[in-house]
Amino acid sequence: YSTMHTDRTAIEFGIKEVCTRFQMVHDLNWNDEKKRVAIMVSKYDHCIWELLLRHRAGEIDCEISVIISNHEDLRHVAETFDIPYHVYKVTKNTKAQVEEEELKLLKEECKVDLVILARYMQIISDNFCNTFNHQVINIHHSFLPAFIGGKPYHRAHERGVKLIGATAHYATAELDEGPIIEQDITRISHSNSVNDLIRKG
Repeated sequence: YSTMHTDRTAIEFGIKEVCTRFQMVHDLNWNDEKKRVAIMVSKYDHCIWELLLRHRAGEIDCEISVIISNHEDLRHVAETFDIPYHVYKVTKNTKAQVEEEELKLLKEECKVDLVILARYMQIISDNFCNTFNHQVINIHHSFLPAFIGGKPYHRAHERGVKLIGATAHYATAELDEGPIIEQDITRISHSNSVNDLIRKG
């Protein structure tokens, strides 16, 4: 930025003009303020540990404002990093009401810019996706679409899968169909157990 021969106002005006012409939505961030991030998680802890340790090491430049879960299991992780931890029990009958409470916490109280689903084992609604349009990142195993549904690691182990990894993508109303942000893989062998696959994935 320091080598540009222009100023912010000119850049902002130029981007706005082009986006208006092509009917594009845009958001220009000069990184003056850190993004406020929420993490949603269930019981698997490897993703949340990875995120929080990298954040502490300065590799992820943001403010992690809150952690939301549908279980108490990982409260100790949040306490280790002194991050507020909220539990919302989700059932088929209470899902819509619980999600409204979560959205109120995220939008009104914590004023979150980005939500990361770090192995959050609940399907978020279209309303949630629309409220945080292009602001929800889902992190999950790389077996989709081959092993959709429950126990993908067990089924991959049974099939003898030799590559495992993770996918991060934007969450949209179409389940697990949002644009992919990043993927990574590692090799596994017949000597690896299901637990090894879960840990590596």
